[in-house]
Amino acid sequence: MAPPRHVVLKKLPPVTEPTAEVMPVAFRQSEPPRPSASANESNSPISPPQPLADAANPDRNGELPRPMVPGESSLEPPEVISRSSAVDLQDVIVSVNQSYPLLVSALLERQVAGGKQVSAWGEFDLNIKAFGIAMPEGFYQNYRNAISVEQPVFRNGGYLYGGYKIGDGNFQPWFKERETDEGGEFSVGAGVPLLKGRAIDKRRAAIYQADLARRAVEPAVRSQMLEFVRVASQVYWSWVAAGQSLEAQRDLLRIAEARIQQLQDRVDAGDLQRIVRINNEQLIASRETKVIEAERKLQEAAIKLSLFFRNERGEPIILDNSRLPQAFPDYTTVGPRQVEADIEYAISASPDLAELNLIARQVQVDLQNAENMLLPKLDAQLLASKDVGAPTSDKKDKTPFELEAGLYGEVPLQRREARGKITTARGKLAQISAKQQFVVDKVRASVQDAASALQAAAGRIERAQANLNLARETRDLGRLQFEAGDITLIELNIYEQSVTDAQLLLIAAQADFFSALASYRAAMAIDPLEGFQPNP
Repeated sequence: MAPPRHVVLKKLPPVTEPTAEVMPVAFRQSEPPRPSASANESNSPISPPQPLADAANPDRNGELPRPMVPGESSLEPPEVISRSSAVDLQDVIVSVNQSYPLLVSALLERQVAGGKQVSAWGEFDLNIKAFGIAMPEGFYQNYRNAISVEQPVFRNGGYLYGGYKIGDGNFQPWFKERETDEGGEFSVGAGVPLLKGRAIDKRRAAIYQADLARRAVEPAVRSQMLEFVRVASQVYWSWVAAGQSLEAQRDLLRIAEARIQQLQDRVDAGDLQRIVRINNEQLIASRETKVIEAERKLQEAAIKLSLFFRNERGEPIILDNSRLPQAFPDYTTVGPRQVEADIEYAISASPDLAELNLIARQVQVDLQNAENMLLPKLDAQLLASKDVGAPTSDKKDKTPFELEAGLYGEVPLQRREARGKITTARGKLAQISAKQQFVVDKVRASVQDAASALQAAAGRIERAQANLNLARETRDLGRLQFEAGDITLIELNIYEQSVTDAQLLLIAAQADFFSALASYRAAMAIDPLEGFQPNP
């Protein structure tokens, strides 16, 4: 299902005379391949996962892949940006994807889960056992050696067995089974559970759990990535707003500095009182204070942004003012009728909900295993053996081919372990169901809140722009009146300050809009490198 498109496209008015930036785009996280399932596992509660030939499994050299470190990525490195070029949101998001330490840590969880999956498959490793025992002294002197291999079977929980042993010497009458013919004894066998442990057992449950846990890493990583991108985007727009605010304060200071000579000439000519020049110097000092304050806020924003914007070695970069974009980009708004469709999409795309679904499947595996434990244990075994070589007994009782078949059963009468695990699993499923409902409600509220913030910020931008236009018109008329001597410098300062205040209101509205846009995209779980595409 493609993300919904937003149908209103407006040109964001510049505070000064900026060049509009293209709407930045964000990072797309592709899902890794899922474990392949065997189609003929009819007795299994879920299709049995197989070890993957990726980060979860050894490579051809038998070693796990080296984990990614900050500054490394499977993606191509971003294009080098010159010192004079502006940094846009895409640059920041790509940097977060490639070098942000917390995201790198989250991505390494794939390796952790992959290792656990490989470890779970260790229960079905081919086992080789061997021993050698010698009794060279005593009344009964004998020698025994044996080797055997056993392969657990995933499909039905049974096993296959093969072995060889040789026993030579004098054996106690009660240990005659240890004696073999001169060539030793070969044996093969198999065992299979018929009730308990046939459809699922502890070993296979652990494999199912590890497979589901590995899958659950992906939505967990995606959820963290969306949050990191949201925070990074909001920090970026705060940095842009701080730069715009600094420029507005500098413009106000330049106005006062530009009329120093003009006022001095008019004072010398007797057209103005000396106090007017002093008032202008006072304005300069006051506005310089505001500039210093704005510079500090910009520096603070740049330092915060450096946590997300890093070089190829993963080191934070504190951007200077030359890297600021000239203006906020174009923006799109969300119509009220679009919100409901966006909510449905956000719920279907929620990584938190996907993670809970996988956790619920893990608990269902526990429940299936516990229900299987209610069945009585009934195992069938078959063993065939044949001695070779010269007989070691006149009876030749070791020589004939032997075949042994048996049934073995047991059952705990109360079966409290199984019943307790069933109760626990059902309780966990009820907990997860409640959490799933909360996640749905939370996603709906997040989209609604972000959409409300977008609409409010868009309205503020329109009114702030109108306010700025009126303030500029008033200031221009005030300058004419001041030159004509109809108003004082103090009154003109009020008009000039009102323009700067209007600029700051517009900047704040723009920053709030794009901050809300970051929250909106995160709430909808939109791939960060996927930009909004307005309908024609």
